[in-house]
Amino acid sequence: MFTNKKSLLALSVASAFALTGCFSDDDGNDYTPPGPGPDPVVVVPPQTPTELNFIVNVSVVNSDSDAIADATVRFVENGAPSTNIVDVDGNAVQTKKTTEDGGFIVTVKSGSELSSVTAVVSAAGFITRSFKVDLSNEDELSVLPAQFQLTSTDTAGLASVVKASTDISGSTTTAPIIADAVVSGDSGASLATATLPTGITLQNAAGEAVTGDSVSLSVVGTDPASSTKSSVIPEGLNADNTSANVLVPVSVADVNLLVGDTKVKKFAGDTLKVTLAAPTDLAAGETLTVKSFDDETGQWSADDFAVTQGTGTVSFETDHLTWFSVNRNANTCTDGFSVNVTSGTIPAGGLFVLADSSDAYAFNFIRGGATSKTVVPAALATAFGVYDGATARVRLFDREGGTWFDSQTEVGVCGTVAVTPVAPFTLVNKELTLTGACSNDADVAVNVTNSTVSFKRAGKAARSAIKDANGNFQLTNLREGQNYDVTVNFRGLPVEGANTFTIEGANADALTQAFQFTCPTSTGGTGGTGGNG
Repeated sequence: MFTNKKSLLALSVASAFALTGCFSDDDGNDYTPPGPGPDPVVVVPPQTPTELNFIVNVSVVNSDSDAIADATVRFVENGAPSTNIVDVDGNAVQTKKTTEDGGFIVTVKSGSELSSVTAVVSAAGFITRSFKVDLSNEDELSVLPAQFQLTSTDTAGLASVVKASTDISGSTTTAPIIADAVVSGDSGASLATATLPTGITLQNAAGEAVTGDSVSLSVVGTDPASSTKSSVIPEGLNADNTSANVLVPVSVADVNLLVGDTKVKKFAGDTLKVTLAAPTDLAAGETLTVKSFDDETGQWSADDFAVTQGTGTVSFETDHLTWFSVNRNANTCTDGFSVNVTSGTIPAGGLFVLADSSDAYAFNFIRGGATSKTVVPAALATAFGVYDGATARVRLFDREGGTWFDSQTEVGVCGTVAVTPVAPFTLVNKELTLTGACSNDADVAVNVTNSTVSFKRAGKAARSAIKDANGNFQLTNLREGQNYDVTVNFRGLPVEGANTFTIEGANADALTQAFQFTCPTSTGGTGGTGGNG
């Protein structure tokens, strides 16, 4: 027969009641719920660094725009070491060396009203030069390119010599010491000669006697007809000029003297005679003046030396050593110097504009998409040495040295010059998104948008990427198909592993790169959800 399962269940329940009486704990052991334990451990994202709205991308390059490693950049403001240039972490930067990528990033100290700074740049095998950096940022660039191009000591248009001598007793010369910078090759022309007479006492900058067993007199001369002259002379010759005239350098030279490793800066008892090659078209009897450059202060000052004209030469006598410029006067250009893009397009990453000749030098940056650029405003034409008859070769080039426009010959640069940029390579722009997460909890995000990103092609100086409004980084003016090394400065965020990666075969595809960070832990709360702003 079939048994009813419901009946069996009811019987089982009834039997249980009969055995226990009821479902109750009557054994005296009361139930106690679990008490409070330790708070849960949660992962907390590290503090996000403060956003940088403006950075200066410093790069030191040669004439081919190749990076110069181990170059020294010294920042000077108002004749003294800078107090307003800082690195991305806010630390003061007065002197800094370039790494193998030829540069570094700095910014202006928060709250500073610094509008310009002088950079004195030196590197082994190159002519030391000073550059004026305009920080007023009239174009409101988030990344200001500051490219310092140095000239090699063996460049055409230069001649250099070092004369070693033991004709010294204590701190006084015992015989004439002559250093003559002669052009190598067939011409054998002398570009600069320095003559140290007998009986002159050698002193340091403080006027103290410098003693030793030997001296080393060095001279760098420039061809007065070559644009090399304007590419090596320290900038700022007219910086303090308030007259209606511009000082135009006609002859330029650098003269230095060492006793052992000590620099001689002054003389007593006599003067050193300097003779420089001069332009062939220099008018007889033309009024000429001398200015000298102080590489410590980054400033030029007027000398009262009388200048004597010879046949193709100018000469003067000096009681100190440094860069010297013999100058004539010319009328200031009242129009300033501008370029106008008549056809073609300035690429997204912008271009440098350079005008140089034997009597003019102007350098600036024109931003992507711009149709014109005021290279030297009319109000600053005197300060930058642009005179009414100045001519120069005008070029546009990118930060890897690609030429986009070249006037080939010298054109008038008092006024507006028409330019027609043409791309020498196929360029692409790439958007880079950085993401971060904690290595001990991948669900906890780390805000990395306030990092700085630089990228470079082999042998070229590093460039800083522009951060857009969405927190992504724009890598502009990449040569299509080329490889680029990318470096991320997380500005103190504790990244795990390398902060570099390589873009192989650059194209325009967007790229996302993920990084992990060591994140602190905390007890209590619900855990982190992202970086702190």
